[in-house]
Amino acid sequence: MAADIFGWCGKILNVDLSNSQVTERDTMDYAERFLGGRGIATRIYWEEVGPDVGAFDPENRLILMSGPLGGTGVQGASRFEVVGKSPMLMPEGFCYGNLGGFFGPYLKRAGYDGIVISGRSEKPVYLWIHDKKAQILDASLLWGKGVYAIRNTLKEMHGKNVRFVTTGVAGENMCRNANLMTDNEGSATGGFGAVMGSKNLKAVAVLGTGRPVVANPAELKELNQLTIHLNKRDPLQVPFPEEQVRRTGKSSCYQCGLDCKYRNSFRTASGKDVVRKCQSMFVYLPWVFRRPGESTETAVDATGICNDLSLCTMEMSNIINWLDSCYQSGYLTDKETGLDISKLGTHEFFENLANMIAHRQGFGDILAEGLLRAGEKLGHEAKTHFANEVSGVGDGATYSAREYLMNGLLYAMEPRQPIAMLHEISWLTGLWVMNQANPESSPVTSEVFRAAATKFWGNEKAWDLNTHEGKARAAVNIMDRTYVKDSLLLCDSSWPIMVSWNTQDHVGDPSLESRIFFAVTGIETDETGLNQYGERIFNLQRGVLLREGRRPKADDVLAEFNFTDPVETVFMNPDVNVPGSGEEVISRKGQTLDRDVFETMRKEFYDLRGWDAESGLQKAEALEHLGLSDLVEDLSKIDMIDK
Repeated sequence: MAADIFGWCGKILNVDLSNSQVTERDTMDYAERFLGGRGIATRIYWEEVGPDVGAFDPENRLILMSGPLGGTGVQGASRFEVVGKSPMLMPEGFCYGNLGGFFGPYLKRAGYDGIVISGRSEKPVYLWIHDKKAQILDASLLWGKGVYAIRNTLKEMHGKNVRFVTTGVAGENMCRNANLMTDNEGSATGGFGAVMGSKNLKAVAVLGTGRPVVANPAELKELNQLTIHLNKRDPLQVPFPEEQVRRTGKSSCYQCGLDCKYRNSFRTASGKDVVRKCQSMFVYLPWVFRRPGESTETAVDATGICNDLSLCTMEMSNIINWLDSCYQSGYLTDKETGLDISKLGTHEFFENLANMIAHRQGFGDILAEGLLRAGEKLGHEAKTHFANEVSGVGDGATYSAREYLMNGLLYAMEPRQPIAMLHEISWLTGLWVMNQANPESSPVTSEVFRAAATKFWGNEKAWDLNTHEGKARAAVNIMDRTYVKDSLLLCDSSWPIMVSWNTQDHVGDPSLESRIFFAVTGIETDETGLNQYGERIFNLQRGVLLREGRRPKADDVLAEFNFTDPVETVFMNPDVNVPGSGEEVISRKGQTLDRDVFETMRKEFYDLRGWDAESGLQKAEALEHLGLSDLVEDLSKIDMIDK
């Protein structure tokens, strides 16, 4: 590695499974413009995955990419990004996912910033990477096994410290909602486990003894201490009866000492020690709660069943909700599905359903194609039982544009549910709701809410969730910051630090990321400069989506329910309350999104991006200003550029 490279390792692995070849490329050919993670991975996708490539074609890429902060000791920087063409989207298209744990930093310890996997092996294989060496090895001992058995086998083969990313039986059988899974319960939706399975690749295992070099270790140490101080907060409350499932603490990722609101460890009544995360804890919980006498441990086990098979918990929740509605209406019967609906809420029902899908058995074969495609196969009546949120990858959380207006722009511009962006709004609002109920539970008063929203979202009216004013600017800021976060690989659990329990005004510091970036890489920038990377990466992704058939304005839209179905309740905010002026509390319960309001926000968003405000096309000069002139030539060929 060159002596003047800090943060990055400097090398990316290329793995061609069709030819069993492993080569390298230079990270720094990409890093100057695209940082790492999502940025570099999206750029490689643009260069190598054409619009006609199918998700299960050998030409599709499975791109695993770390970022410049990973493995350096930066708090909350243990993530890595996966990018490729998703089989879960309908139609198939560009998508991304984000995983935590240990794999990303360990990949850097082994000497690589990322891996680009192409081709298809004739037989099952896995990739073994150890201290700047990579081998394609036989995976016959791993094939057919679940994630937990793979963990045990790889530790026996390569030592207890080995880290990995893999897929379970669902991925092998190319179930479209199959996840990638890491050794520490990290997961990525988008069907990338099925892409791994289609390549006959069972796992990537890594171990290394190196460390990326930091430009200014002393300054980084001070910033880490500041981050921990700002982040420290009250323990997370979880909805489990302690006699059935007891929280035992946080489950940290590599080199992370932050208070995590997503990743927790639990001990069940039967003595199991498990790690569970945020949404995945709730995959089966509503149905378990509705069944008298059923232990909450069943809900915890349901998550483990999904993880072991590598099934997406959000998709599984959608499927169960759909099945429940279909049975109640009489549309489906036990005979048609091979399920005993009377046992819904039991451990037996969930285990049978998950295995039917993962092994593509009976009715499970239809569901293995994903709920959207199941609806297409079964017909109109089947689709009438879809919940509002079922519209693509990662749906399931109720963060629609009816309650939080700028969410409309976030959803409209992304190929999947933009959960990290949505969290900026829902988490700040949730802390305010907590404060309203109990001032000791959260420091976010109405005054703190307004101050944090104004500072981080860039407009003095951004805090007011009852007007469209400032929402386009808020969406731009949230997007750019998230693209940077996914490229540096900072964790969504803690970043950005919008509020703090431990400062006088309780408002966070949006410049902290740029200061940490400078301490690690030696590249001087500020908050505005760092967000310009995000703007570039967002415009690059826009180009990818346009090349794959997206049409500006016509496809920059929301699901119809946002305009027609009044919101009744929201996760973490059951009364749909938002701050008004002063200490006023306003409820948005019963509200829909006004079509003219959305159109006004979207037009302003186009204008802020430097695009044509009427058509939504990117302007050639705007792309050239961002250093993306090669996109202009390609998009001109398909008339998807404003010259």
